[in-house]
Amino acid sequence: MRQGALSIGAALALGLLGGAARAGDDVDAVKLDVIKHTLGNGMRVLMVERHDTPTVATYLQFDVGGVDDPKGQTGIAHLLEHMMFKGTETFGTSDHAAERPLIARLDVLWGELDRERAKGRSPFGKPDAAKIAQLQDEIARVAAEQKKHIIKNELWQAYQRLGGTGLNASTGDDSTQYYVQLPSNQLEVWAYLESDRLANPVFREFHSERDVVHEERRLRTDTQPAGLFGEAFQSIAYTAHPYRNPVVGWSSDIDATVRAEVLEYFRTYYAPNNCVAAIVGDIRPPEVIALLERTFGKIPAKAPPRRNITEEPAPTGERRFTMTRDAAPQLRISYPAPAAGHADAPALTVAARVLSGSGGGFGGGGGGRRGGRGGGGTGRLFKSLVLEKIVALNASANVGFGRYPGLFSLSATPAPGIPLADLEKELDALIAGFASEPPTDEELARVRNAEDAGFVRRLRSNNGIAGAIARAETLAGDWQYLLKERDAVKAVTAEDVARVAREYLVPGRRTVGWLESAGRTPEAIREGTR
Repeated sequence: MRQGALSIGAALALGLLGGAARAGDDVDAVKLDVIKHTLGNGMRVLMVERHDTPTVATYLQFDVGGVDDPKGQTGIAHLLEHMMFKGTETFGTSDHAAERPLIARLDVLWGELDRERAKGRSPFGKPDAAKIAQLQDEIARVAAEQKKHIIKNELWQAYQRLGGTGLNASTGDDSTQYYVQLPSNQLEVWAYLESDRLANPVFREFHSERDVVHEERRLRTDTQPAGLFGEAFQSIAYTAHPYRNPVVGWSSDIDATVRAEVLEYFRTYYAPNNCVAAIVGDIRPPEVIALLERTFGKIPAKAPPRRNITEEPAPTGERRFTMTRDAAPQLRISYPAPAAGHADAPALTVAARVLSGSGGGFGGGGGGRRGGRGGGGTGRLFKSLVLEKIVALNASANVGFGRYPGLFSLSATPAPGIPLADLEKELDALIAGFASEPPTDEELARVRNAEDAGFVRRLRSNNGIAGAIARAETLAGDWQYLLKERDAVKAVTAEDVARVAREYLVPGRRTVGWLESAGRTPEAIREGTR
């Protein structure tokens, strides 16, 4: 199916754009020509021709993310993303037939080791230290034998030899995506490499990679007070919905996950009919379609998995918690918000941007939830709390919209000597006044201009376009949702914002978190040191 050129209402001149949108720009005169084609196995392909440079950006987005992780297996979607770089039956190995039994043997040994270690988590269990040592020795021996057949990072090296850049992947709450940019004359090699990854992955070096993921969690969360605070806040703001779980996973779940579970997760969700491919750049769509039919088109479709995502119950009252750490203090307040596509989502987006003084534009990829945020000097939060009352060092607002209901969040760092309780009172007063003092014409104009600028900024590059249209197609089933969303934000009125503020920003529905400082003086907090 072909969808032709459409006016997108932003200064996206398909490669001719030189700068961000400005007031007075003719932002309605340019077009984005997206061609959509569905392969015989259900894989959706979005293509945009841009012949300004002989390059192409490729983007594969799978409709699966942290929200789909089973109970006791949080982080499995993210761990699978890591394993997808470990090669296939032909890449990453010199002799897969020889390493296959070694991989199976390692699975057995690691299973025994995990079970023996697990005995120590119960007061009634006692791990056998001698058995653990014996298993570790045997694992080391078998792993050394397998290592003889492993060609490390062969996929990365292949793309580098082809002139590829930006090879990476990310896992979000709602989706997982893989992307790379390369010379357009190497697109055929990309198609064979990526279709091989989807058809014949081999999760070699599983347990060492599991340790890598655990270390990633330790560095980004477990040793970071702000990370621990954010993770705890999320788990309290949601009581039942899986958005409460970290995408990287809880530590014990990461350690308990086995290769067979990740393989089963892959077989369930990584199907061509659960994937959107976006290809943008120096291409000829008929040739691309024929190429993808020869490669990805050979992979059979799978029955869509049954998804039973627990719905978040309506809040029954305010939730509040305090965490004390050796860190700068922080105040966070969140209110339940609807899912993407809800009629009130655009007005809540504008509310967040008026408070923060920041712009937006449809996110150019990633698996997170999109919304307006920031802490610019034009926002009400900054003007009131930072400049006028001098009770905060910074303040921001953010609303995230994903496949499922999200959060409208406020965050602020108190100025030295200002108690969190005083900052909270000032923030409450500002939010209460927001409902009775809707945005001015000037504030709405800034939001609309920033929406144009942000939209253009994200769609200036091949990769930005690919990520934006893939995300919209995956989320809404229609890439044009990114245009509809933008237009809806620009159509919001002052009364729309006042109405959603009265309806959603209600104290009895919110979660309040305090990160209190322990062992830091006001001077140290101001300077960012101990």
